[in-house]
Amino acid sequence: MNPYFLNSILVPAARDTSALIVHPHTQRTGGNTIRRKVLESVYGRSRVYNDFNVGQAKKWPDLSDADLDGFRAFTGHFDFRDNGLKRPVFPIAVLRHPVYRAVSLYHFIRKKDTHRHHALALACGMEEFYRRASAETPSYFRELQCRRICSHPDARMALEFINTRYLGVAFTEHLDQFVSALCTALEWQKITVESMPPDAERYDAEVTPSFRALVLEQNAEDLALYEAVANGTAPFALSGATPRTGFLQRTKNALRPTVRKLRGIR
Repeated sequence: MNPYFLNSILVPAARDTSALIVHPHTQRTGGNTIRRKVLESVYGRSRVYNDFNVGQAKKWPDLSDADLDGFRAFTGHFDFRDNGLKRPVFPIAVLRHPVYRAVSLYHFIRKKDTHRHHALALACGMEEFYRRASAETPSYFRELQCRRICSHPDARMALEFINTRYLGVAFTEHLDQFVSALCTALEWQKITVESMPPDAERYDAEVTPSFRALVLEQNAEDLALYEAVANGTAPFALSGATPRTGFLQRTKNALRPTVRKLRGIR
């Protein structure tokens, strides 16, 4: 498994003082570590734009260059897309296996009494909780990692964004290695992030086959994205069609005779 990905082509431009480092944070992947221990350590809290540090902070699609004047980074729970900024933007992402992100979400929600699903998490076992909560709030549980990276639940599009626009991609289990490499590449001060035990070692005892199957069925695009970056070589690509890309191709094939007819093609 690759411990991380850094786009060496983008590194020189990302060192420039005009660069904006952007982190679309997928919950339960390590985004708070990126914000607090990395970006705020490097730039100072006052230069990292997010809901914690800026009063009446704007959302990513609504930001202008004037809004971000003086800021060196932007973080938050948002889906990345082009928003018209003229300054150079360099996103970084953190990925986690969908099954282990789901397990971590369950334990996090059980502890957070202000979470909308807290009572349900306390009342249900993990699989029943996931089944009910993901039906109620699918955007929070299903294909979130792809959407954070490219605003669509599409692994192929997410990989295109990573290949062409992303400065780097980390994995939750190997965040320490990514941070070390990022500090070296961008000539930052040395930052130490604690390593964590493998997710399989921490969680596999409580993951039943039916829970795993349920989560992966609802996160096939996220799984394809995770596996392509973890096991591939840049530029990253899918080894086969995911349910979404397979559906799109089947739809395209089905429409081809109609399109040819409309175009007058025999």
